[in-house]
Amino acid sequence: MKTLYHLKAATCLKAALVASTLIALPVSAVAQQLDVSVLDTKTEDRSTIRRLTATADQLRMEGEQAEIRLAVYAPRDEVLLYRKLQVDYLTAVSTAPEHSSMSIMVNGQPVGDVELNAGAQSSMRSFDLPPGLMVEGFNEIRFIAKHKHRVDCTIPATYELWTVLNPANTGIVFDPGPDNSPKVSASLELLRAVPNDKSGATNMRLLQLGTASAGNLDRALAVAQTVAAFGKYHNPDIQIRNEPGNDAGLDIIVGTRAELSHAGFAVGDTGSEIPGLAIVHRPDTGRVSLFLAAENRPALDKSIEAFKQALQAKPMLGSRRGIAAFENKFGYEIEPGETVSLAKIGVSSKRFDGRLLRQDFSIRLPDDYFVGDYGKAKLSLNIDALANLSNANRLQVFANGAALASAELTRDGISSRNPLDIPLGGFSPGFNDLRIEVSSLTEDDATCDVATGLNGDRLSLDADTSTIEFDALARMRVTPSLSPSDLLPKNPAENRPTTIQVLADDPKSLEAAAQLAVATAAITQQVRPIAITTASASVGNQPGLIVAPVNRLSGMAKEAYLDTLDPERTQGSRSQVGRFFGLKSVDENDTSLMASIQRYAGSAWRSVGFKLNSEVPSDRSFALQGNSILIAQRTKTLTSKESWVAFMGAPVKQDTWTVVTGLTSDDIKASTETMLREGRLAWLTGDTSLYNATTNRFASERLSDPNYFASLANPSEFRNSRLVVAGLVSHNMLDFVVFMLAFCLILGFSYYVSLKRSGR
Repeated sequence: MKTLYHLKAATCLKAALVASTLIALPVSAVAQQLDVSVLDTKTEDRSTIRRLTATADQLRMEGEQAEIRLAVYAPRDEVLLYRKLQVDYLTAVSTAPEHSSMSIMVNGQPVGDVELNAGAQSSMRSFDLPPGLMVEGFNEIRFIAKHKHRVDCTIPATYELWTVLNPANTGIVFDPGPDNSPKVSASLELLRAVPNDKSGATNMRLLQLGTASAGNLDRALAVAQTVAAFGKYHNPDIQIRNEPGNDAGLDIIVGTRAELSHAGFAVGDTGSEIPGLAIVHRPDTGRVSLFLAAENRPALDKSIEAFKQALQAKPMLGSRRGIAAFENKFGYEIEPGETVSLAKIGVSSKRFDGRLLRQDFSIRLPDDYFVGDYGKAKLSLNIDALANLSNANRLQVFANGAALASAELTRDGISSRNPLDIPLGGFSPGFNDLRIEVSSLTEDDATCDVATGLNGDRLSLDADTSTIEFDALARMRVTPSLSPSDLLPKNPAENRPTTIQVLADDPKSLEAAAQLAVATAAITQQVRPIAITTASASVGNQPGLIVAPVNRLSGMAKEAYLDTLDPERTQGSRSQVGRFFGLKSVDENDTSLMASIQRYAGSAWRSVGFKLNSEVPSDRSFALQGNSILIAQRTKTLTSKESWVAFMGAPVKQDTWTVVTGLTSDDIKASTETMLREGRLAWLTGDTSLYNATTNRFASERLSDPNYFASLANPSEFRNSRLVVAGLVSHNMLDFVVFMLAFCLILGFSYYVSLKRSGR
């Protein structure tokens, strides 16, 4: 039955394309002549849903108060039909329903409230959308959840409170009308409205047309990257098949006219401004099929390039809030020296009545930002205390899951006059997830009583006057580097695509590689030309992205994996001196006096703006287990002359291997999907990261010596001259401290000698 349905969908798409060649007729007339009898039309219930562009993990609201802001694109042909918003949710059993609720707002206007009852028979709610509330283009949908615990008033209990939206049943519900036949459209904006599947992922199916050239798969992947960057689809579910899909998602069919015709797709003159481009839209499922055809391969490449340029030139449509939500989806772009209010980043001012205030937001740093403790970011918060707080409260700041800075909270709250210094070494190039946690315990909380949490607000956050500011950022590319922008290494040869190497008999690894390529394009807004190569026995002898099980690696890729198993590489920096000075992690269960001193020393280092190493505890290694993947990057060693040339900004050809491996192909595919679904791609750091999909945790480390390349900035500028010091010593805190002490002694001695010689 499944095969039959695929054939029905394919037949209808082909009919639509044949009809699109009749350019003498208007599009509406063409659609009326299509044969709709092959479709399984719903007669009793024609309503359909346009789901939100997020997975269940990204639709999770945790803590006592949390919110989600999403941008939903409404196409011109559908926006007037959008009259209802449907919400399906699941709430933790520890949540007290009489004191917990969720509010929904669209473009700043409230549309409904839900009592969060974990034991409700039905969690589905539907809300009317007033006419004119949603506009063509991007619209902001905002969910605000407030939770109270049933029986526990402690701070650890706040982590048990959550509400997650079901991506399968949450979105805009509307009636597409009786005509469900595919429609030929000339609107490129439809590519910003590709609906998600029931899991919240964006299904992108790349069609292989029989025995057509494998180069067409490279071209289809380039088109998929372009569409992902255009619509910011960072949860791609890439499938490589020989027939179109029949549910929500996107089909990409690329080839010469002869190849498409042989596969049954007759693409004539579609009236598009881009030769050979055809877009077919199914109203019932929302599935979009994108065709690009040309007479020959050079003409096809020109059409793909014209397609990229046309998408880049498209203006942003929608409400002010909707456009802002879309633009900030992967973080507000930070300019060095600019003071940015948290409100501009997307944080809302709020009054808080719980025990632990948590606020998430994201920022974007330059892709060639140099990671090191040569400067600081200043976080200035205006949080007023509205209750009689105790002396046990603290503020903590996390970036990409790692704790970076903390400070005590006074009884009056936090003032922007006392900014918190955050080490620059804790951030990553590109997209960064940040979280602020502020405890707000009172004296009454010493005796746990749930009712005391219902006595009024405790904190007030003013997002308009709370700001974040970064020092002048050094701009220097570092390799190897596992940031999303460098996950697909650039080919050192000019105008050559990045090579993706997979096994010929391993389609799952190929799809995982394609998912990484498309997801990074969405997050970084960069489309990287790709060349897929296959091997029969093993892969890894040439640079590029290598995706294969660990027992099928060879060459440099295999060496990169074996490096991660060397205990001396992962434990060499964990000296007892480092532990004594508070530079290394301390066991959470260690309550000794020495452990307390080490924690205090570590807090002192953080307060002056240093990041502490390391992310990998001494009792762990990068040994692969089931349901985990290892992502490692290695580069060829540069000579001293090449290193100097690279530092001065001249191009140096440096081969780079990025290895993605697991015990089996199933582990690679499943773990890659989980990493993307849970939004963890930005957490890659160092040159080696092990991701465990079961625990959703990263272990990251730098196991090889980095190379530095001058990028946009002149290396003679002051901000980059600091890199000479930062690059050599800031990766090891103890070395940095010793260097600074020696520097001060030498400087003091030189000053003393100069005074003596002057007779003073």
